[in-house]
Parts: sequence; C-alpha cells; structure tokens
Amino acid sequence: MGEHTVGFLADLTAALVAAGILGAIARKIGVTPALGYVVAGIAIGPFTPGYQTATGSLGGLSELGLILLLFSLGLGFSVSELRGVGAVPMLGNLVLMAAFCVAAWGLASLFGFPHPVTFGLAFTLSSTAIGVALLKSFGLLGKRAGHVAVALLVAQDLVAVLILVITTAPAGELTPFGAIVPLLKAAAFVAVALILGATVLHQIVVRTLRRAPTDALVAFCTTVALVAAWLGHLAGLSFEFGAFVAGAVTSEAAGSRMVDSIVAPFRELFVMIFFVSIGTLVDVKAVLVHWPIIVAVGTALSLVRCLGWVGLSRIARDPLGTAFGVGIAMLPMGEFNVVLANDSFSAQRLNNAEYATAIGATLLSIVLAAVGARLVSPRLRALDASSGRVEPFRDEPVLVILGYGRVGKTVASICRAAGIGYGVVENDAGLVRAAEREGAQVQYGDGADPRVLEHLITPATRVVLSTIPDSAANAALASRLAHQTNAHIVARAQRMADVPALRQAGAGDVLVPEAEGAYGFAEVVLAQLGIPPDSVSALVREHRAAL
Repeated sequence: MGEHTVGFLADLTAALVAAGILGAIARKIGVTPALGYVVAGIAIGPFTPGYQTATGSLGGLSELGLILLLFSLGLGFSVSELRGVGAVPMLGNLVLMAAFCVAAWGLASLFGFPHPVTFGLAFTLSSTAIGVALLKSFGLLGKRAGHVAVALLVAQDLVAVLILVITTAPAGELTPFGAIVPLLKAAAFVAVALILGATVLHQIVVRTLRRAPTDALVAFCTTVALVAAWLGHLAGLSFEFGAFVAGAVTSEAAGSRMVDSIVAPFRELFVMIFFVSIGTLVDVKAVLVHWPIIVAVGTALSLVRCLGWVGLSRIARDPLGTAFGVGIAMLPMGEFNVVLANDSFSAQRLNNAEYATAIGATLLSIVLAAVGARLVSPRLRALDASSGRVEPFRDEPVLVILGYGRVGKTVASICRAAGIGYGVVENDAGLVRAAEREGAQVQYGDGADPRVLEHLITPATRVVLSTIPDSAANAALASRLAHQTNAHIVARAQRMADVPALRQAGAGDVLVPEAEGAYGFAEVVLAQLGIPPDSVSALVREHRAAL
C-alpha cells in the first residue's frame, strides 16, 4: 500500500471520527449537525495544531458528495410545484436574492474590496441542506409554509447553478459577450438533457426500477449522477450543473422518490465529508486577521437575510411564529455559497481577504441560525397563537372541527354535501386559507388552547370533532369540554391503546384513523378472496368490538 493511500485513509478516518463526535455533540445541544461537521473540519485542518489532513485530501470525496447532493436536489425539482407556490413568494424570492446581493456588494465596497460584484453573488443563496433540517425541527416541513420555503430553496438552487456557470470562467476571459457564452452552453445542455430524459433516460429509469436487483439500483443511480456530471464538465460547464440537470430530468420519470431513497444514505455520508472539507478550508489565522470585517459582514447580512425572509413570510400571510421559523431556516448560507466562493477564488475574482470573509461570514450565518433556532423554537407556537385574535363564528355552527388536515377536510366535505353548517379551528395558515376557499367559517388558532374554545363553543354546538393527532391533548380537551358543554365529543386517538383513556376523559366516540383505514383494506382483501360481504362486515365488527 502506497504512502499516498495510507495518508488518504488516515485523513478519511480522522474526518469520520471527528465528524461523528462533533455532529453528535451538535445534536445533543440542539443545533444543526452541519455546524459540528464544519468544526470537525477546522479541528483536523491544516491551519490548526494537532492532527492535520493533507491539503485537498478530502477534495475528491467532498466533490462526490456535492454531486450526489445536487443530483438529489434535482430530484426534488418540480416545475408544477414551483408554479403552485404562487407568483408573490417566487417574485419575493428573486427580489430578496437581489437585495442580499446588493447589500453584500455595498459592504464589500465599504471595506474597499476590489471585487464587490463577485463578493455580492456569493451571498445571494441559502443552504438547502441546513434550511430543510431547520424547517423539519420547527415542525414546518409538513405545512404549507414549509412547502413554500423548500420550493424557494429549490428555485435558488436553480439560480445558483446559472451563477455557477458564470463563476467558472476566469476573470480575464469574462466579458459582457463572454458571460453569454456559458449561459448558452447551459441552455443547450439542458435542452439536450430534456430531450434525452423524456425519451431514453425515462425508459431506462422505469425499466431499471421495475426489474433490477436492489444492489444494482445503487450503482445505476450513482452512475447516472456521475455520468451527467462528467458530461457537464466536458461541455465546459461544471460537475455540479450536470448533476443537478440529471436529477431534474430523472424527477420527471416514475419512481424519482425511490431513486432519492437509494441515493440518500450515500449522499448523507459524502455531504458530511463535504462540510468537513469546508472546515478544512478555514484558515484560522486569516479569520483572526480579518475577524472584525467577518463579524461585521456576517452579522449585518444575517440580520438583513432573516428580516427579509420574515417579511416575505408575513406578506404571504403566515402567522408570526411561522414567519420567524421560515426566516431562521432561510438565514444560513452553506454548500452553494462555499462552491461559489471557491470557484471565484480559483478564477481570481476574489482575493485572499475577500475569500476569507466570504467563508467566515458563511460559517457565522450557520452559527447564528443554530443559536436562533435554539432560542426561538420553543416559542414558535406561542407566537403563532398570539398573532391571531379569536373571534366567534359569525353563525353558530352545530359542528366545530378542530384541525383541517386530511381527516378534518374529508369530514367537512361530506358535511357540506349534507347541508350541515360547521366551523373550523386550524393553526396552519395554508390550511386556513384552503378552508376559507371552500366556504367554511374558520378561526386561526390552536384547537388545544382552551382560550380559543371558550369563544367558539356555544350552546348551539352539538358536536365537537377533534382531529388533532395527539391523544394526550385530546384527552385534556375532552375532559374540559365534557364539564363545560353538552356537545358530543368525537376524538382522534393515535393508537388503539389510547381509546379507553379518551373515553374515560369524556369523549363520546374515539376513532383511530389508521385502524379505520386498515379495516377498509381488510374489507377489500377479503372481498377479493371470495369472502361474502355479510361475513366481511361481521368479521370487521367482531375485531372492532374486541379492541
């Protein structure tokens, strides 16, 4: 085994051990593990004492991680989803990106940086990897505000790929006409990829997912990403651009979610190495030399970015807590910002001071987002609740539905068809708007908050349906409402084991949606196997009674 191979394996081992330990510590204290990975890279990097990785030893693996990450981002790219976001958020996204670029440009000019435009471009984007993780931790990923934020992040990634095309050109070769050439190359590459994707690649993906053994699927998906990245490089573009386009084309084929699930474990491993490699780029001495500028630029831009996203979220009628969650999730810069800074530095369009400031400010934004998430996360629901004023329903409905998810919406639709008036209580702004569009009386608020129910439950209320997916909260509601109203309480239970406690608390009927759905599946299966309908109904009744 050669000396180079031994050194590489030692560096890889050190990176994985350090990332595992510091990533676990980051999770323990409630911040994004990406921050732990970056700190691990700084600890084993060539600019700090102790174990030092060779310069660029992890570069190949981090590049592979970035290729797989962009391939996965492409898999999530959907033109239909972007259209569904609406014009206001998408236009606001572009306006904010331009504003952040101008703000960074102004700060660069203030500090006398020689390349303010390039410096500004490096600060236009948000980190998709960290942003999605923060949205998930806030509980927003499954809500409309989270869907919109993810769509805006994907749109940013698309813009980033175009910026990346320009930043790969050396500074001396970049003229107004020369800037158009790489964009034309990119357009031609996308056009060819779309044609091949809609014909050849589509058929290959569908047939492979149907017939190939599982181990072959891993090789196939990785090959698609790497071949596309290599073709992008041959076309004079970049590895990352080719990988993103391949993912976007594959997303139009059936089974893109399956492809993403296959790539995910390897992507996570290599993305971890990518963030470690970012840490190894941090020259601690340079950061210490330029720390006043890094702190000033990083803090100012982070504040502007957070307030900008909070403002856009509020314009989209998201409640205050949700808006702050979106603002913090969209605050951190990350993978693309580092790539843009590296490519610009290689193309001699950023000097040492500008590059150190760009990397340092990016890391500072991650730290500030992690701290902000830690401080704000427990208060988001309280902020949401305080941002809306409880007003009684204009007509006193006989049915009040707490929660307008799939269960609540289905019940409401059937009641509407039966001519039954109902009111809805929902704490997701997107679902509130959906209920309003369907003509329902809607109150924004937390259905588990007794202050909300005091204003909405009247003597005219005959049934209260709680679809909140929390058995303990529903038990508390049932216990309170059973002593304050004559309304019949229908509650949702998370598990069959929760049914007795909910009945004891005062719920007249308790249903487990998953169990009811399972009965429907059982009925279909038994019917297909030739069991008479009467026997099927009897079997289901016996099972339900036994439980």
